[in-house]
Amino acid sequence: MFCGISQAAGAQAPVCTMTPLLRQTEISVVDRQCRTCKACLKSCPLGNSYTNPGCLSVEPIVNQDCIACGACYQRCPHKAVDYQDDIELFLDELAAGRTLSLLVAPAVRRHFPDYRQLFGFLKTLGVKSFYNVLLRADITIWAYLQILRRRKNTPFISSPCAAVNNYIINHAPRLQEHLMPVYSPLQCTAIYLRKYTAVREPLAFLSPCIAKRGEIRRHRTNQYGIKYSVTINRLKQYLHTAGINLANYEPVDFADSYEGNGLTLGAHGGVCECFAEYLPAGRYQKISGTGSVYNFLADYQAALVDKQALPTLLEVYNCAAGCDSGTGVGAYPGSSILTGGEKPFPSQTQQAESAFQRFDRELDLADFIWNYQAISM
Repeated sequence: MFCGISQAAGAQAPVCTMTPLLRQTEISVVDRQCRTCKACLKSCPLGNSYTNPGCLSVEPIVNQDCIACGACYQRCPHKAVDYQDDIELFLDELAAGRTLSLLVAPAVRRHFPDYRQLFGFLKTLGVKSFYNVLLRADITIWAYLQILRRRKNTPFISSPCAAVNNYIINHAPRLQEHLMPVYSPLQCTAIYLRKYTAVREPLAFLSPCIAKRGEIRRHRTNQYGIKYSVTINRLKQYLHTAGINLANYEPVDFADSYEGNGLTLGAHGGVCECFAEYLPAGRYQKISGTGSVYNFLADYQAALVDKQALPTLLEVYNCAAGCDSGTGVGAYPGSSILTGGEKPFPSQTQQAESAFQRFDRELDLADFIWNYQAISM
């Protein structure tokens, strides 16, 4: 049995309609700093494809096959690997007097204990409002639940992680039909705010992840698309270089702070934990870490071919400690690590079920998935 799970795979899963990106990766190699130690190549999950003696760095992968997992960036001892986000474009647009609103990852509050004063500073630059992505993860979980109930015998792989999605879409075509066809909480937030509320200004994202920029580029042509990805690390560097003291700024809260942190991921701490509560008959498994995930997915693909039993939902993250310690955060402040959500009170679970019923009435499921026809009854 694969992973010790006894539930058999069954019906055909929806076909993912997401297409590979044209090569415009976030990762780059600074040749003058490279010492050809191959540390980057050894850490890359695609490195085994470039083991010939003439390949001394990840540069050929960056130019053609990169999934923006960030392993090479994190492990290069000579700082010869770098990455790009959109902070310069973001700041330039604000400097030109254009209005933006900012979607904010949960990790921001871990890395900026004074995040409200950070918002106060950004507001002085022209950011109109700040929105909590964790809150709209409830929509993502609701959409997952709809699909899992319709496709009870189909094994699925979770889709919030941009690097894992890049790997599946570009390098593991057999897995594409098992990739959950629901937009990430980030994209669900943008869609909800732009279609279902009065938010009309362009959106940017304050992110812990290098690969999220690629996700944003992939969906930018969508009418609800996000314009810029700004990583926590680059914003910290900017604040340091510019000599910005956040203590000098008045605190500003999330525009949706009155709604709390949501009833699903904000309460349970993970996708699998949510479905163990809301769909207890299923089987769920979680795996994370660049050194483990991609080999695991290769085994998963082989298990599909062999028709082995698979979990109802496999929750996968590129980063070993999850998104809060993502590739775009810089040095992680260990004192502020949160270990995950506690088990909710029964009343909280009832509130979540009530929210799901409200979504049934008020939201169109088709807005939050890639291919509605594929999962329709």
